[in-house]
Amino acid sequence: MKVKVSELEKTTLAAVKKYGYTDTEAEIIKNILMYAQLRGNNQGVVKLIGNGIPRIETGKEPTIDKETKVSALLNGNYTHAMVVMDKLVDIAIEKANDIGVGIAGNHDTSESTGALGYYVNKIAEQGLIGIAFASAPFQLVAPYGSNEARFCTNPMAYGIPTKSDPIILDMAMSSMTYYGLIEAKTAGKSIPDEIGYNSKGENTNDPSEVMSGALRAFGGHKGSGLALVVQILAGAFVKADSFDNDSDNAGNLVIAIDPEIFLSKKDFTESVSEIIEKVKSARKVDGVSEIFIPGERGNNFKNEVEKPGEIEIEDNLWKALQEVIKK
Repeated sequence: MKVKVSELEKTTLAAVKKYGYTDTEAEIIKNILMYAQLRGNNQGVVKLIGNGIPRIETGKEPTIDKETKVSALLNGNYTHAMVVMDKLVDIAIEKANDIGVGIAGNHDTSESTGALGYYVNKIAEQGLIGIAFASAPFQLVAPYGSNEARFCTNPMAYGIPTKSDPIILDMAMSSMTYYGLIEAKTAGKSIPDEIGYNSKGENTNDPSEVMSGALRAFGGHKGSGLALVVQILAGAFVKADSFDNDSDNAGNLVIAIDPEIFLSKKDFTESVSEIIEKVKSARKVDGVSEIFIPGERGNNFKNEVEKPGEIEIEDNLWKALQEVIKK
């Protein structure tokens, strides 16, 4: 069904507040969810249905464990990961603007960070290169050669400034995201072949069975290798847990780099824009009308949604959102 973007935004904010977040926290979470939703990314409002994102009552303002001129490690104190991640981005930007590079990480957050593209886009809009990793002790993805879950979906993202919209590469290391499974389950749809296993290690097209089994890593051994690296950088490196499904100690890592440490921002963005033009001008195979760079499809989706001011929302998802508000 079609829903006005303004109505979805209002509904999303109301739903987030129902889970007990402060006005400031709710605004941050709403902005991140809407970023994803308006780009056709399944890290959007689907996070608010089902078990949702209840605020942990013992959660407190994040505190700094250790800080240097170039880095800061935060204890998330079980504040929602989106709120903590947004703070990490601000710290990394400030340090990068000050000395050229900023690195910020955290442990002990709750819930999902949402679309990592949001954070690296925020960095890239400041003319900086942004890198982000996220991991959690929620085991859902099987290493290559196994059908038993060991990794989380372990997304990573890169944001690179250009003369126009930034390049935004945002991807999970799994064949499908966890919330992609929830979307399929909510809509009563099967998932494609070769996506995941049931609890017995058998191939299945049922998203519910995969939730209690395992997703495959994307790209075979290469995706599995990247999942391992993300689990280390956003897990062990920032003092977060890796393999305890009952733990809320998830971790994140954000890096911001000022191109000025090597060359002027102007020269850098011009060079990147030239690379983009060269890539997009490559000869196309049959059936392809345009070569897209990372983030371009999402921006196009957003532009198409904003023209009429309406967005398509799956019926059951919209109904479930209304139920959250009524709680």
